[in-house]
Amino acid sequence: MAHDHDKRYKKIFSHPALVKELLIYFVDEPFIKDLDFTSLQRMDKSFITDDFKEKESDIIYKINFKDDEIYIYLLIEFQSTVDKFMAVRINRYLSEFYEFLAYTLHRNDLPAAFPVLLYNGEDKWTAGTDLQDLIQPSIPGKYIPHFSYYKIIENEIPKEVLLKIKNALSAIFYVENSNPEELRKEFRNIIDLLKKEQPDIIILFKRWLNNLFRTSKDDWETDTINEQINDLMEVNVMFETALKERDNKMINQGIEKGIEKGIEKGIEKGIEKERLELAKKMKDEGVDWKLIAKITGFSMEEIERL
Repeated sequence: MAHDHDKRYKKIFSHPALVKELLIYFVDEPFIKDLDFTSLQRMDKSFITDDFKEKESDIIYKINFKDDEIYIYLLIEFQSTVDKFMAVRINRYLSEFYEFLAYTLHRNDLPAAFPVLLYNGEDKWTAGTDLQDLIQPSIPGKYIPHFSYYKIIENEIPKEVLLKIKNALSAIFYVENSNPEELRKEFRNIIDLLKKEQPDIIILFKRWLNNLFRTSKDDWETDTINEQINDLMEVNVMFETALKERDNKMINQGIEKGIEKGIEKGIEKGIEKERLELAKKMKDEGVDWKLIAKITGFSMEEIERL
């Protein structure tokens, strides 16, 4: 089952939009607001050691942060048994990642990497997040490694909070935090969470959900569920198409107005040029200034400057 979760979550977090949702809505750190999510890029290489490949998954993204770039190191833990030495493990994985960067990046320092643990197990998470708390302080503190990771524990997120967030990731966590009977009664809530999502994200959620039902022991009416998701996706596609048509119409109208204004300005400049040339010619011919002013509309001061 952990291996199935591993594959499903790798697909989910292979999409930058879902990683963005995770960081913005489930990480309470001030620096998140300064991340440039348009630059979010997944790294292909995995840094998980062979001993843990069947137990967990790490996903690494690179993103611009102010004048530099940082890495998001996402470790997904599926085992129900809580590892109290998780800080040691993540610190080791991150050290391996820094070693890789040290020999591949041509710079004098190393970019920061933000370690995030996403726990998907059923048990209550009891492990600490600080490495130094696991080491006896029998020697001076400066020799004790200081390291912490950020934890996101799915089973600690209240459904009331997920219902307020309203995105695909909150829908996924809602499903994970519900038993089959709750899902039957509350599936309308999950559909509501997806209403503002783009069609491609809804498709990704649908595939994740169908894969979850196929690998679970619970019998679900997947046809009914797919029908509801398809209806939602159809509405979203229609809405998105309507918005694009409206935007294109506004752009075309703007172009037409711009052309009209350009023509008007051109005509105005042409008339002004003819009026100016007429006034100059009349002045050269010795026509009375008052008559020039009456015919061309120029003031006496303007005629004097010609």
